[in-house]
Parts: sequence; structure tokens; C-alpha cells
Amino acid sequence: MVYKNTFTEAAAYARIYAPFELNIRIAPIERLPEIGMDIMALSKYPVLYVTRTGYIPFATKSEIMRRCSANLFLLGGEESISEWVAYALSTLTKGKVYRIIECCTTNENR
Repeated sequence: MVYKNTFTEAAAYARIYAPFELNIRIAPIERLPEIGMDIMALSKYPVLYVTRTGYIPFATKSEIMRRCSANLFLLGGEESISEWVAYALSTLTKGKVYRIIECCTTNENR
């Protein structure tokens, strides 16, 4: 898989720079070009990646389970991260799973 190193690097970054943070953002790897390659530039909340089609990499699973009670914030609707993936992620933590759906405004709505 092309993104294999990105999954591992994101988990390593989370483990090193935010080892005790209990709020984790989960993003689909397919959105990586939008989010940006430099995960170190993101806020203090770590970002871990899954695929839209349902693959949860070992690095992502391990980091969620290491934190035990992490709250997961899924970035995007069901077209970005399926309900199946949301359910599978919820089994890895004692924390809550939230979905953040981005709302875009057009010039007409401003």
C-alpha cells in the first residue's frame, strides 16, 4: 500500500508529541493531499489515518488501544469514513466516537 509509511509516521508522531492526549482526530488517508503532508504542522490533537474502504492499519489500531479511553473525532461524513469503520474504531476505545462533518458555505450563502 502506498500510504503504509504515512500510517506509521502519524502514529509515531502521536506517540512522541502528544503521548497522553485523549482526543484523537481520525482522517481518511484519501484526504491527505487536502490535509497536508506535514502532520507536525497540525494542532496538538494527533491525527491518525484509516482508509475510506474500511482498512484500519495496525499502527492506527495500536495507538488508539494504547490510549485506552481516547475520544475519536472522525473527520468527514459517511462518504469519507464509513459507518462500519466508525463502529470498528469504537471497539478499540472506552472513549466516545464523534463525527465532524465539515460545512462548506458558498458565496451565495454569505
